Amino acid sequence: MKWPFSLFQTKDRDLNGNRFHQEYVIERDIIATEKHLKVTASLAAGLRIAEGVAAMPIITGLKSYDDMGRMIRMPVVEGELAERLGQKPNDYMTPIEFVECLTLHAVFDGVGRAYIDRGYRGRIKRLIPIVDGQVRTVRDPETAKVTYSGSIPGIGSVEGLTREDFIEISNPRWDDLEGLDITSEIKKVLGLSMTLEERQVDDGKKKAVRGYITTDLTLGDDAAAAIEEALKDKLPGTPIFDTGANYKSIVPTQAEMELLATRKFLIEEVARAYGIHPIFLAHDAAGQSLTRIADAMDYHVTVTLQPWARRWEQGIAFSMLKPNQFVNLDETQYYRGDLKTIGEYASKALGNNTAWETQNDIRARMGMNPMGGGDELPKRSEAGNGPGNQVRQD
Repeated sequence: MKWPFSLFQTKDRDLNGNRFHQEYVIERDIIATEKHLKVTASLAAGLRIAEGVAAMPIITGLKSYDDMGRMIRMPVVEGELAERLGQKPNDYMTPIEFVECLTLHAVFDGVGRAYIDRGYRGRIKRLIPIVDGQVRTVRDPETAKVTYSGSIPGIGSVEGLTREDFIEISNPRWDDLEGLDITSEIKKVLGLSMTLEERQVDDGKKKAVRGYITTDLTLGDDAAAAIEEALKDKLPGTPIFDTGANYKSIVPTQAEMELLATRKFLIEEVARAYGIHPIFLAHDAAGQSLTRIADAMDYHVTVTLQPWARRWEQGIAFSMLKPNQFVNLDETQYYRGDLKTIGEYASKALGNNTAWETQNDIRARMGMNPMGGGDELPKRSEAGNGPGNQVRQD
């Protein structure tokens, strides 16, 4: 397979991820084939993960503890944390774009970083994504201290920085300095997917027939050539059958059927590697039905997105939070459009026995304004446990 990146055609290199950035950025060879962007299933997996994480609001605030040691959280909607993480990370990105950008690089390259540009008294002025591999980690062999050095857009050359100067989100770590570069680890699978796709394109060019022309007459060479010349611009390669010959459709060969089966299998392999349910890659794996979309959604939130939400929370807490502050990515917002699930939850939360949410709590989850009298927990009636025992809401 020939790529239009002649710079790398004779070099045996890992073209993606941290290892590429760290080992070859000095040579300024920062062009990669980016196979994950050329394989539809891989691209879709990364997009679903990034979009899912970005759909969760980032809630920050203050935390304290009661006499029982239970955490009490008080969200704060103003201040530099709320502004940078929930309103305006920098001068050119929305919060969703910022989270999607870092998450995509974490999924495909192993790590997504953003420099925390601090001003007077450590005030956070902006968050600058580092997406071109211009920052690398270095470990001191004597002290084992890890520092960051390189070039940051709008800042210039830096060295001796620590992780507290960055928001860093990574894949699960095989070693302690970088996240696992899944794209490089499955490059054979991605390469095979691309090869099969190109083969199908080539087969389509060779075998595709738009239609055919029949005639009961017998055509001579000159007549056939004249018809072919007349059709070459609008119907190139159209078969012509004379003397009443019949045309039959071409049945796919066994090899072509195996090709399709292999491509479906490769979609499942990509889904396994990126930890995403195949149904979110528009693949009906193992005969699964879209009637089970609710189960697939639960899988997506709990198995695929929740680990990424925890990575974001801890990455933010490591570099941006004080001991009395907290951060939370609200996974419940992912069900905001699922009115059935929200309704079932609200019914239980308002409680026929013991309620744990108020009406305004439920309304806030649905993006609705609070209502008067909606901040009190529903109370049980005093009619006992008989059939007449109903919830009374004040």
